[in-house]
Amino acid sequence: MYKHLSFRNYSRHTVSNYIKEMNHICCHYRCSPKDLDQRQIQDYLYLLVSNKKFGPNKIAVAIASFTYFYHNIAKTTKKIKLLRSPRIPNRVPFVLSPQQVYQFIESLSTLRDKVIVQMLYSTGIRVGECVGLKRQDIHPSRMVIRIVKGKGQKDRYVPLSPMLFGQLEQYYKQYDPKDYIFYGRSKEEPMNRITVNRVIWKANFILKTKEKITPHTFRHSFATMLTEEGENLFTIQKILGHKSINSTFRYIKASKTKLKSCINPLDKIYSDNIESKP
Repeated sequence: MYKHLSFRNYSRHTVSNYIKEMNHICCHYRCSPKDLDQRQIQDYLYLLVSNKKFGPNKIAVAIASFTYFYHNIAKTTKKIKLLRSPRIPNRVPFVLSPQQVYQFIESLSTLRDKVIVQMLYSTGIRVGECVGLKRQDIHPSRMVIRIVKGKGQKDRYVPLSPMLFGQLEQYYKQYDPKDYIFYGRSKEEPMNRITVNRVIWKANFILKTKEKITPHTFRHSFATMLTEEGENLFTIQKILGHKSINSTFRYIKASKTKLKSCINPLDKIYSDNIESKP
């Protein structure tokens, strides 16, 4: 399965997730996936929901991996013909205010950690795209950053903030990256995305929010800020690398712009009655 996915140019993250899900169901039944029948696959998915309390996103990944295997490798599509992806709740994304982002960044102890979060917030890129950045992807003459093989193996450009560019120059002097900007144990390999998650997780206590702050929180906050500033939705879609504009529309829900322009009914009844009094 690994070779099959790799030949079709799936991302390393997708390959890892698909293989992991296939390994899990094989370990559960202790047999080859080719020996499983339709009922066993459905029972396993029900187990993930009822016992392990998996959310709809994780269930969707499991179904996608099973569908790929039985459709493209085992060629037994009858086993997965009744599988349907779960309904994903259309939730308003959790975002941070600009002041909260500033407070979070300034609480970090190292220049490396600060630049990582500044990169996430000023560009809206995903954590996998962030750790994959190379020095050659920064284009100061055009003030853009090239994202190579983002989600869906697509390239795109995102804006390079003058503030971030200045921070990167300081970072280069202190850390001297060779190829990858944010490198791992050696300068020839990229930083693991788990390291970025850990950096942000350790600083979660700073803002004392009920919601968990993740690298994706800064992506949501970036997009919401652009929406509130009146940026065109199609421009935001291109920057974020969304395939569908519907994915970008949800930032309108998180934006305060429309709410600010609304007249609150409670304020109106009191203001009207006060004005009518002699």
